[in-house]
Amino acid sequence: MYPEVIIHNSVSLDHAVRGFDVDLGLHYGALLALEPGALLAGSATAKSGIEMFMDIREPEEASDRHRPEMRSDDRRPISVFVDSRGVLKDLLHFYRNMEYTKDVVVLVSETTPEDYLDYLREREYPFVRCGRERVDLKAALRELRERFGVSRVVSDSGPDLNDVLIREGIADTISLIVHPVIVGDGEKKLFGRVGGRVTLELQKAMPMEQGTVHLVYAVKK
Repeated sequence: MYPEVIIHNSVSLDHAVRGFDVDLGLHYGALLALEPGALLAGSATAKSGIEMFMDIREPEEASDRHRPEMRSDDRRPISVFVDSRGVLKDLLHFYRNMEYTKDVVVLVSETTPEDYLDYLREREYPFVRCGRERVDLKAALRELRERFGVSRVVSDSGPDLNDVLIREGIADTISLIVHPVIVGDGEKKLFGRVGGRVTLELQKAMPMEQGTVHLVYAVKK
């Protein structure tokens, strides 16, 4: 059995994830209110987050090469990245140092480059290896629950990973901060490749600041 999986994203009225100003305070306030045990993201989303908000030239320190001590009373979630191709090599220390998460776990596959696995081992990053060419998300999530005690995962990622979570019947809930803007053509849209009709049940519709609305739907399976 894998953990409860919630997709959380900020979108325009036409479901674009970029091309407008996201209110990060609203986004992460609603996300943390979901009380996740783990935050899930794809490697492309994780890398772009570093490039947008951090100095990518910041070097890795000696202390970054060791896994932080885990405290039983630490309620922060872990960061989990789907990265079978090693996109985040030499970049994971940025996430290890973030205040809002307590650990970094990487999901890889049988075809993940060996030098990336060496990088993870040398720096004490736990990893879960499931799937041949790509990460088997269902198996990886089950192992997250078994090894790390994660009962709720919130996906804070882009359309590619989130569409897979719906297409493979993994997502249980969709949480959207809808912004009052139509982006139009040229930007990636959430739910563009879910593979067919998905029936939802509205659980919450709450007006928020600046004309945004927080919508929460259960995915009917």
